[in-house]
Amino acid sequence: MKRLYQKNFYQLCPYVRDPQSREAKAKKILWVLTRHTDFPLSSTFCLDVGCSSGIIARVLAPHFRAVIGLEYDETALYAADQDTKKRVRLVQGDAMHLPFKDESFEVVICAQVYEHVPDDKLLFEEIHRILKQEGIVFFSGPNWLYPIEPHYRLPFLHWLPTILADMYLQITRQKTHYYEQSRHFWELRRLIGRNFVIVDVSKDVFLLKFSGNKITKFLHSLPDLFWKILAPFYPNFNWILRKRR
Repeated sequence: MKRLYQKNFYQLCPYVRDPQSREAKAKKILWVLTRHTDFPLSSTFCLDVGCSSGIIARVLAPHFRAVIGLEYDETALYAADQDTKKRVRLVQGDAMHLPFKDESFEVVICAQVYEHVPDDKLLFEEIHRILKQEGIVFFSGPNWLYPIEPHYRLPFLHWLPTILADMYLQITRQKTHYYEQSRHFWELRRLIGRNFVIVDVSKDVFLLKFSGNKITKFLHSLPDLFWKILAPFYPNFNWILRKRR
């Protein structure tokens, strides 16, 4: 039996409350979008699914016609500052049942969300439904194959059966239950590929971290085959999704 949404996630997880990391993530997302859209972002409507307290949405807002942030956790929405509330329309809602009409958005952000949703299949079906035909999705999320669980920094936690994962968290005195459900590269591509064409930009995002670094030239010189082999093993996926016709 699948668990429901985790209650009070915003309060329990400090990384979603860190302004610097959230703002850096927003700049990364914008960097990717500006390189993969063939229409001006300034004329588009953007939806940030799982926006938490809206920090990413606030940073993105000046670059779009309008940004809507959807979040299930009411505590996170309550924590949004006044500047965010002025720039972003914040909506409490369920990512598996998005409260928007068909083809409402040109751009959708789904960053580090799929593993927190009780049914990610419904999540992607809903994103497909509300995305305009010519629209684009920025997707990022953790890789099940990576041995260190990203939310708790515990090795192999996400590889364990639910009951053992719960015990692991209890023994390490972090939480009582493990809610996250990630997928490996091939499984996630099969799931998302039903409705979307996938463009893997993980390499670009990875190289962006080393911009200006001494090893940048070496990394860029590596053959495409190397990056293709590496693709299933990134700790985190960064993909652009386009709606299948």
